[in-house]
Amino acid sequence: MNIHNISESKAEKEKNNKTPYYFEEPLHDLAKILDFSMDLICSCDEEGRFIWVNKASERILGYKPEELIGKKYSDFIFDEDTDIPINVNIDFRSETHLPIFEKKFIHKNTSIIYLQWSVVRDDVKKMCYCIGRDITEKKNIEKAFEIERLQFFNIYSQAPSYMVILKGPEHVYELANELYLQLIDKKDIIGKTVKEVLPELETQGIFEILDNVYKTGESFSANEMPITFDRYSYGKLKDVYLNFIFQARRDAHNNIDGIFIFGNDVTEQVLSRKKIEESEKMYKDLIHKLPVATYSCDAEGRIVLYNKAAASLWGREPELGKDLWYNSWYSNDAKKKQAAPLNLCSLGTTLKEGDPILNKEIIIKRPNGDKRNVLPHPVPFYNADGEITGAVIVLSDITEMKLAQKELRKSEKKYRYLFDNNPMPMWIIDLLSFKFLDVNKMAILQYGYSREEFLSMTALDIRPNDDKIHFIKSSDTSKIDKSNYNRGIWNHIKKDGTIVPVEIIAHNIVCEGTAARLILSNDISDRKKAETNLEKRNRELIKTNSELDRFVYSVSHDLRSPLTSILGLISFIETESKEIDTLKHAELIRISINRLDDFIKNILSYSRNNRTGLEIEQITVNEMVLDIVDSLQRMKEAKGIRYEIDIKEQKPFYTDNLRFTTILKNLISNAIKYHKKEEHDRFVKIFGYSDHENLHFSIFDNGIGIDPAYHQKIFEMFFRLSGKNGSGIGLYIVKDAIEILQGSIEVQSEKGAGTKFNITLKNLKSC
Repeated sequence: MNIHNISESKAEKEKNNKTPYYFEEPLHDLAKILDFSMDLICSCDEEGRFIWVNKASERILGYKPEELIGKKYSDFIFDEDTDIPINVNIDFRSETHLPIFEKKFIHKNTSIIYLQWSVVRDDVKKMCYCIGRDITEKKNIEKAFEIERLQFFNIYSQAPSYMVILKGPEHVYELANELYLQLIDKKDIIGKTVKEVLPELETQGIFEILDNVYKTGESFSANEMPITFDRYSYGKLKDVYLNFIFQARRDAHNNIDGIFIFGNDVTEQVLSRKKIEESEKMYKDLIHKLPVATYSCDAEGRIVLYNKAAASLWGREPELGKDLWYNSWYSNDAKKKQAAPLNLCSLGTTLKEGDPILNKEIIIKRPNGDKRNVLPHPVPFYNADGEITGAVIVLSDITEMKLAQKELRKSEKKYRYLFDNNPMPMWIIDLLSFKFLDVNKMAILQYGYSREEFLSMTALDIRPNDDKIHFIKSSDTSKIDKSNYNRGIWNHIKKDGTIVPVEIIAHNIVCEGTAARLILSNDISDRKKAETNLEKRNRELIKTNSELDRFVYSVSHDLRSPLTSILGLISFIETESKEIDTLKHAELIRISINRLDDFIKNILSYSRNNRTGLEIEQITVNEMVLDIVDSLQRMKEAKGIRYEIDIKEQKPFYTDNLRFTTILKNLISNAIKYHKKEEHDRFVKIFGYSDHENLHFSIFDNGIGIDPAYHQKIFEMFFRLSGKNGSGIGLYIVKDAIEILQGSIEVQSEKGAGTKFNITLKNLKSC
């Protein structure tokens, strides 16, 4: 065995390599293997100095191993980075096994390298073995991904459209931006299914669409689709219109794992468009329904809309969007009868400058050669920028007016002749100033003023001073009460001072563009005298009637008083006397006196009927008929007569009590008086009904009847049938009273077969 002292050699080598000798051999063998590693593999002492580094250091950090050995790893750390978890310093003395951590290093070319380290400590050798994996590309990808994620989140959260990500087949909300939350008016939806959040969508087919997109991967899009949301969660639904797309989301393995939703709420646009469409429809309907010719055109003058009246005026129907406005009329100067430049026409000026020329008359020539005088009234349309986009034109057909004006001019001469030669005084006054504008020859002749004098005066100047005061307000003598002036009958004063009453007939007219009044004056002096005489005669008649009333009352009173006394004496004779002849004579006297008394009563009734006013009151018809029948039972002819009374009072009946009583008494008493004595079943029937308008009733008996030849004569005054003892005034009074009560009466009778009177009386107070 040869023994060599290598202490000095080892010491020298250790001095040169700065590496403990006892580390050199194992590392030398291991280095050959580890140099092929893609990761940076090294060993460090307790101070953090590199002891050994594999060749990967040149590829990863840009330094050769010999450039790193002996230097601290901290010299190559990027210490300006604020990412503390990556650059925290590791104390190699404190732990036997360090966790995996990341650090940023500075490459030789000054770029930043990310290394992921794993460290194992050897307490015996007082050193650490380290492996550093280059994760720069990974970190750059992560950083790029984070940047992309932040950009996506910014777009997602600030996008002007709503965005939603649903996860899984149950469509669970994974993301939803603020616009979507505002759309559905919900919060805290993440992690919940669409069915939980929006159950109202089930009946609208949305869930079926989502399921189909998730299963097939086929996108679904919709424009202006109406969706109803229960936005307040208490059943109050609100309709919105949405543009949206449902698109399948795929994972790294291209499997569908959710749905991406992107959309816009276009409710305002849809509603605005609908309002615009409604406005356009109303506008078009208005144009079509206008009774005057109306059409519209665009800025280029192309006709886009017209109504039937316009087509009728043109005599043809233009082609929309093609025919120009000047193809639809024949633009002629109405006065010069020659073609006018189109740019000077009212519509041409309107489309060019926006300032329409009004009252510019044109002539439209129809295809059949007919020409119409027209006044166009164009109105320009402007957009938001103030640009003219078109116009609407109303065409007023003034052909007939022009013809009428022509005829009017022709008739002016006739009017002048008729005005000047009218047999009544006529003049025209200004409605504001009351000055005379024109007078005719008869006014000059009758009033005595010359034409020049009339034209220098006002209508008040021909009124007497007392009349003027009535029409001039005390507070302002310049203002005249025009509402009454020149209406009715007034006094006029002639030039010679004579005052005459005149009747004024006034008509408002337009004279040379001024509001005026045409007045005819009729002298009514003779009529006034006649009216004065008539008033005098009326007063005399009233006096005569009053005296006649007093006479009738006096006669009836003075005659009836002695008749009553005579009837008393006759009753005394009939009681005391036993002589048959005397009793017979007394009976004859009584009959004559009763007949005279009835006549006096009828005369008094007639007088009251004609001179007494109506006193309307409610009548209970059945009760009144019963009372009258009861009062007539004292008549000797009433014995043995049967009465049937049936009047259905369906509505309250109003009439004059006195006259109604007179009618009933006369007709019922006649039915009793002229009955057949030999009949066994004698009757008087009274029946009828009252309605809203009238009382209808009939009085029917089976008495002696009336020959049809006398049906009209029986209502004449003092007419009596041959052999009858009546006064001849009763039925006359009945008919007269019925006419006053606005009724009618007719008779149905045959001689020997009874009589029926049908009466209708108006209900004088409507219910």
